[in-house]
Amino acid sequence: MSSSCRRLYVALGAGALLGIGHGAAADNWEVLPRIEFGGTWNNNYRLANTSADEVQVYGPYIDAAVDAQLVSPTSKLQIVPRVRSDYFPSDHADQSTDGYLNLNWDTRTERSDFTGVASYANESVIYSELLPANFAGVALGQVVGGESGLVSFRNREQLEHVTPIFTYDLTQRTHLNLQGTYDRASFSSLQGGAQNQATANAGAITQVGYQDYGGQAGLIFNVTQLSTLSLNGAASRFVPAKGGHDTNTYGVNVQWDVVRSQIAHFYARLGDNRSKADVTNTTTITSPQRRPGLPPTVTEVTTAGTVTTNGVTGGVGVELRYQVTEVTVDLLRSLSPSDVGSQVISNEARFRVLHAFAPRFSGFFAARGIELRGSSSESGLAINGEDYFTAEGGFDYQFTQSVRLEAKYDFIWQRFQGTSSASSNAIGLSFIYQPLSRYEPLPEFTGLPQER
Repeated sequence: MSSSCRRLYVALGAGALLGIGHGAAADNWEVLPRIEFGGTWNNNYRLANTSADEVQVYGPYIDAAVDAQLVSPTSKLQIVPRVRSDYFPSDHADQSTDGYLNLNWDTRTERSDFTGVASYANESVIYSELLPANFAGVALGQVVGGESGLVSFRNREQLEHVTPIFTYDLTQRTHLNLQGTYDRASFSSLQGGAQNQATANAGAITQVGYQDYGGQAGLIFNVTQLSTLSLNGAASRFVPAKGGHDTNTYGVNVQWDVVRSQIAHFYARLGDNRSKADVTNTTTITSPQRRPGLPPTVTEVTTAGTVTTNGVTGGVGVELRYQVTEVTVDLLRSLSPSDVGSQVISNEARFRVLHAFAPRFSGFFAARGIELRGSSSESGLAINGEDYFTAEGGFDYQFTQSVRLEAKYDFIWQRFQGTSSASSNAIGLSFIYQPLSRYEPLPEFTGLPQER
């Protein structure tokens, strides 16, 4: 077992023991498991775009998590270690055991609120690069970056993410808003062979680790009791580990939020950004020899410079939560870190609907489309862009408040610029055990399952 895996399981075990230990000592600790056991089948697991390279997998999996929450009138701490393990009888090489640890906290005083999330993931690139259609756990307007879509060869990613947020009430209607973010990604392999056409055209270097850190500061104004207007200045720095381009970005954004009780939430965001990237280009010059019969002289000339680009970012979305129906629509444009070695432009559309047809029976459908492009067409910053679409549909049947059966179908379509497209179909069936939380209860037998 590698040292990274040992550290992963130590962290997961410590998180679970911390939650369980405190749960036994204090009534305001709540420790709840979530266990999903099922089977899956996929006809093109690694999204090969030629039939000769397609890998079909099938087999059982288990997805287990422990949700430990400590809640008081002024604070909340949540610790969630999680492990997922897939077993494929016909394809042992693609089996994986993936681990996650998520922390959430919230501390309030009379005039301030300090919240944040921290997460760690050690997973196969199948899960880190192919984002799911249902975007569970992703907040409205939240930017999710870092992926390139390259899964044609076996690799693993370790990702660390921290986002602290602090707000302070300057007046009853004006609030100071400070946010920070830090991401660090690393991969078990930095280079892979051209196993199919997509990889060959994307280049030999497949995934590049990186660090991305930044922050924003601004003001939030209560326009009315139900709406706020925020204005923020933001800055970030993207530093790839190898073979990429350091990038500094700064800009401003304005966001309008409308919240109508717990039923409806609408936001609209617009930003303007300016990026400066360090670019190194290598040019090969071939010169013939003066003496006949000798091979030509090959000389590589390396030049360095800075490329400056401007870009508009933003988003608009709505979330509607009724007793038996939930609908989310979100459109985003962002500058995001990526494991292609440079900052990229990400255009993304998300849609999800959950509906209870009967007291114990519900259906769901979700779709997600992503377009990744280079932040500049300048030599050195241009990338092999990706178009990605995924959809998921299925149903849940609630046997009891804690046990349900879930069946689903997943479709993924992907295309890299200059290559043919690839697609996959997958079906899954699972039993899920998930007791209700006393802090986040659901109406009895609404048919709507809890989000993961």
